[in-house]
Amino acid sequence: MSTPQDAERIAAMIGPLRLARARARAARQAGAHPRRVAGPGAEFWQYRMLNPGEAADKVDWRRSGRSDELYVREREREDPVRLWLWSDASASMDYASDEALPRKKALADTVIAALGLAAHEAGETCCFPPDPRPLRGDTLLAPQGPGDAPRLDAPGPADIVLAAGDFLGPRALDWIAPAAAAGAQGVVIAVADPAEIAFPFTGRVHFDAVEPGDRPFEAGRAEALGETYAAAWTAHRARLADACNRPGWFLVEVVTGEDAAAHAAQIARWLRETA
Repeated sequence: MSTPQDAERIAAMIGPLRLARARARAARQAGAHPRRVAGPGAEFWQYRMLNPGEAADKVDWRRSGRSDELYVREREREDPVRLWLWSDASASMDYASDEALPRKKALADTVIAALGLAAHEAGETCCFPPDPRPLRGDTLLAPQGPGDAPRLDAPGPADIVLAAGDFLGPRALDWIAPAAAAGAQGVVIAVADPAEIAFPFTGRVHFDAVEPGDRPFEAGRAEALGETYAAAWTAHRARLADACNRPGWFLVEVVTGEDAAAHAAQIARWLRETA
């Protein structure tokens, strides 16, 4: 079973994950003056007078020496590159076909948390959609994911989305096209249990209802459903591939029982070299 310690171990293996290419892309898109408001940034914007109660170390003494007032040098605020982190918390993720396997949710959480911790270590801004507020390092160990898809209200043109889930819902991939249209890039981590791929069931099998609206199902000869199920699974994978078949998007298919560290390292390489 995956644990927060697994995520911390994998993050340490990855090392600080800097989104240098995304920052360069943001600079090209935003230009020198992206916001026209004061805040953290690299570019000088304006001088203003020191407000009552502000610390003296904010004073720009060179500018203040030319007048009888004390002035503060303000930089223009730049929207940071944000790394949106989402891990599916829908009921279908709470599944493992064998007690020796982790549940799909545990694997998704581990990969997302490890990448988030590595990016946070590099000083990158990480957040859980739809909340754009930067996360603390300890918060990253518990990825959030209400619904079966991330809700991105206004992704920035240089943002990157890391989303892990099974994406089995009928509209679970609908968020990708608008995010890409806004300029965001992303990694879609599709998690599956081995039984969901192979459908190894035979004889009389009872299938529980999982998601809201599902109905339990009793199969007298489960093996007779194998061909139909295989076609449905192939169609699901084709939908995943089609949704991610766009510039700046990367599909990673993960099976529980595989090495989470290897998948996280693969994604980290893509983020460093491509995103």
